[in-house]
Amino acid sequence: MNLEQLKDRLQILALGNVISKPACEVTVRAFDYLVTELKTEDLQQSEMLFTHLPSAITRIGEGETLEGPSSEIMKEVRNSDYYSTAENHIKNIEQIWGHPLPEEEKAFLSMHYTTIIKANQGGYKK
Repeated sequence: MNLEQLKDRLQILALGNVISKPACEVTVRAFDYLVTELKTEDLQQSEMLFTHLPSAITRIGEGETLEGPSSEIMKEVRNSDYYSTAENHIKNIEQIWGHPLPEEEKAFLSMHYTTIIKANQGGYKK
């Protein structure tokens, strides 16, 4: 996914009132931050993250909650070589948005981020 594809996806979701305008803005900035760090313009396997993120921000803004991934899945995620990097990206999202994310959402985001960073590691430097 590149920036134009992301913006097209977000526009469709926003026009359908599925996500909020602030969610779009946070998502674009989070995408920019990730592609800059990974030194790529086209993120492989990023569709799930960049659909989940604006939906999560919209849900949180509306007071909805979500059950996190299973403890087995999270054990794998926490053992990933990219978990600490994923955590930094989640902190960046909280900073951009100006609000803390619930632990359940952080768990889902860390799962998505570790997958993307691993898939795009050719441009990633530890």
